[in-house]
Amino acid sequence: MVTLTRERADASPGGTGGGRAVPRTLLAAAGLVLASSAGGVALAPGYATPLPVQVVLPACALLAVLVTLAARARLRPSLVVPAGLPLPLAAVVVCAVLLPGQGTGVVDSTVEALVHSGARILTSAAPTPLSVDTLTAPLLATWLAGVGSVLLWHGRRPALAILPGLLWLVGAVVLNGPVAPPGFPSIGLVAVAAVLLMSAVSAERPPPGADGPTAADLVVEDGGPEGAAPGGRAGRFLTTVLVTVLAAAVTVFGGPVLLADWEARPRDPREALTPPLAPEAALNPLGHLSEWAAAPDDPLLTVRSEEPVELRWVALADFTGTTWLPEGGYRAAGEVLPAPVPAPPHAVRGSAEVAVGEELPGGWVPVVGAPRTIDLPSVGHDARSGVVVLREGPVAGTEYTVTGDVGDWRPAELETAHVPAGPEFDRYRELPPGAPPVLNDVVAAVSGQGPPYERARLIAEYLRESHHFSAESPGGHGYAHVARVLAPPGEQGGGGTSEQFASAFALLARAAGLPSRVVVGFGPGDGAEGGARTVRTGDAVAWGEVYFEGFGWVPFSVTPGEEGEEAPEETSAGTAGDEDGPEAESQGAQGGGAQGSQERPPEREDAWTRPALFAGTALLAAAVAVPAARLARRWLRLRTGSPERRVLGAWWELRDTLRQCGAPLPAGRTVGETLAAVDGLLPAGAGVGLDRLGRAVNWIGFAENARVSREAAAEAAAAVRRCSSGLRRTRGRARRALWWFDPRPLFWRAR
Repeated sequence: MVTLTRERADASPGGTGGGRAVPRTLLAAAGLVLASSAGGVALAPGYATPLPVQVVLPACALLAVLVTLAARARLRPSLVVPAGLPLPLAAVVVCAVLLPGQGTGVVDSTVEALVHSGARILTSAAPTPLSVDTLTAPLLATWLAGVGSVLLWHGRRPALAILPGLLWLVGAVVLNGPVAPPGFPSIGLVAVAAVLLMSAVSAERPPPGADGPTAADLVVEDGGPEGAAPGGRAGRFLTTVLVTVLAAAVTVFGGPVLLADWEARPRDPREALTPPLAPEAALNPLGHLSEWAAAPDDPLLTVRSEEPVELRWVALADFTGTTWLPEGGYRAAGEVLPAPVPAPPHAVRGSAEVAVGEELPGGWVPVVGAPRTIDLPSVGHDARSGVVVLREGPVAGTEYTVTGDVGDWRPAELETAHVPAGPEFDRYRELPPGAPPVLNDVVAAVSGQGPPYERARLIAEYLRESHHFSAESPGGHGYAHVARVLAPPGEQGGGGTSEQFASAFALLARAAGLPSRVVVGFGPGDGAEGGARTVRTGDAVAWGEVYFEGFGWVPFSVTPGEEGEEAPEETSAGTAGDEDGPEAESQGAQGGGAQGSQERPPEREDAWTRPALFAGTALLAAAVAVPAARLARRWLRLRTGSPERRVLGAWWELRDTLRQCGAPLPAGRTVGETLAAVDGLLPAGAGVGLDRLGRAVNWIGFAENARVSREAAAEAAAAVRRCSSGLRRTRGRARRALWWFDPRPLFWRAR
C-alpha cells in the first residue's frame, strides 16, 4: 500500500532499516569485494606463475569483506581489525607450507615472510618468483584494503569506501613497474565497484534527524511478504546493470584504444634497492681464456639441442685498469626470467639441455641467448646483462634445461643507430686513469668521426686484420697487456687470445665514446647434430659489445684467425636481449658483421584514428543505451507493480515529461498546480483523463490504506501516454527528434 509516512529508520550504509536492507547489503558487499580485488588482479601478471595469485588474492578480498561485515555487526570498530587478523596470518602459514621461501621450516618461513616480504619482492627479478616471501605482502595488503573499505562503508563514508582498494591498486601497479601489462581490467573492476556502491547509496532512505522526522515522502509499503514493489526494484536493477556494463566496457576496452599511442614506460621500483647477491668479483672468468686456449681439449659442458647453439656465460662491464669485473648484482628469480628490453631483433627461441662438468668454475650458468626459462632452483638474474648465477654453491655438476631468445643482427639496420647519452651509461664509457696513448692513436686513425656503428665496425676490423691469434700468449687483459698487443696505426700488431682482443675492443670503443663491455661464452662444441655436443676449453671465447639506442647490446667478434686461418666462431651475445648473428659477407670478418636491430614498426597513418574510432563507438553505444533505458523505465513504471505503484509511476512519468519540456517544477507544487501546467502546454481537450490521475495520486498519498483498481491504473497509464505524446508535439522538430536521446530524465528523482 502507499501512504504518506515519516522516515525514522536507520539509513546508514550499514543499517538494516526496511525490507531493502538485504539487497543493499549484497550490492555494497559486491562493490567492496571488487574494489579490494583490483590490486591483486593487477599484480598477478607480474609473477612468474600468475594463476595462483589471481585466485588467492581475490579470495582473500572476498573473505576480508565478509568477515569484517559480520564482525562489524557484533563488535565495536576498534575490535574489528584484531578480530579478523588471525585469518590472514593463517593464510601466510598455509603459503609457507605450500610455497616455502628462504626460511628453514614452516615457522621460520612464516616469520621471514612477515618481516621481509616487501624487500624480497623488490630484490627479486621480474617476473616475481612465487613463494611465501613474495606473496605475503600482497596478501596482507588485500586483506587490509577489504577491512578498510568495510569500515569506511559502515562509518557512513560510502564515497570513501573505494579508496583503500584504489590505493592498493596504485601500489600494485607501481610494484609491477614495466613488467606487467596495463591494468585496464583492474581499473574496470574499480569502476564497476564505484557504480555498485553508488547504487547501494541511492537505494538508501534519507538519513534520520537528530530528534525527529526530517522528510516526508510517498513510500510504497507492500503488505505482502515480498518487500518492495517489483517495479521499483526492477527499475533500479536495470539502471544499475546498464551503467555497470557501460562503465566496465568503456574502461576495459576503451582505455587500450585511447592509450595505444602512449609510449611512456613506468619506472621499475626494483631499481631503488640493491640486490643482496653481489657479483663474484674475486673470480674473473676472462682470465681463464688464455689458460684454456693453451689446453683446448678439456671438456667443460655437454649440450643437447636440436641445432648447435652458442652459450653466454658472463658479462663484464667494470674495468679497473688491470682487470674486468662482472656486471651488477643478481636478483632472486624463478624458472621464468624477465623478458629482455629491448627484445632481440628477428629472434627465434632456442633451447638446450646442459650438463655442466666439474671443471667449470664459479656460479655463473651458461645460457642460450637472452634466457627466458631455466629449471634450476634458487638462481639469481641480472636484467642488465642477462647473466644467470646460482645463488648457493658452484654451477659445476648441475644439469638443467634453458631456453632463450636468439637474435639475428642485420648490418643495414644499424647504420643510422645512435648511442645513448644518459648518465646511466657513463659507467660503460669510463676509462680509469693510466690509459696507454696507443688507444687514442688507434681511435683517431681508425674510427674517425663517423656514425657510432661505423666506428665500432672499423675498430673490430682493425683488430682482426692487423693482429693474429696466438694460443701461447700469456694471460692478462689490463692496460699493460692491451698496450703490448696493439700496434700503432699502419703497423702489424702482436698476437693474443680472445681475452686480449675483447678487452682491447671494449677499451678502444670507450676511447671513441661508445658504451661497451666484454662478454665471455662458449661455442657450440663438437658432436653429432641433434645429439650431445661436447663443449671444451678451446670453445671458450670472449667478444665485445656496444650499446645502441633501440637495439640494446650489439656483439662484435674481434678475435683474428689463427696463423692466417679464418677466425674461430664466436658465441652469441645476449645481454639485454641481443645475440651474435651471422656475419655479413661484405664485412670480410665474422664479428664485424654482428649487428643488432629491431624491426621498425610501420608508420601510423593517423595518430588520431583509433581515439576517434573509439570516441565514435562510445557515443553510438551511449546513444543507443539512453533511449533503451528510458523506454525500459517507462514500461516498468506503467506496467509493473501494484495498481497503486503504477499510478505513482504514471505520475512520475508525466512530471518527467513536463520537466523535459522546460516547465519549472518546484518541490512544493501541488498535484493541481502540476496538472494546470500540463493543460497550459497542451491543445484544448488533449488532457482527457488527467483529472482522474490527479485524484488517484492525492487519494494514494493522503488516504490511509488507500487502494485503487487495476482499471484505474490502466486508465492513468493511457492518459499519461496520450499527454506525453501531445507534449512532445508542442516542441520543435529537433527537440522531437532527440526526445528519447536526452539522458537527463534518467537522473531525475521521482517525487
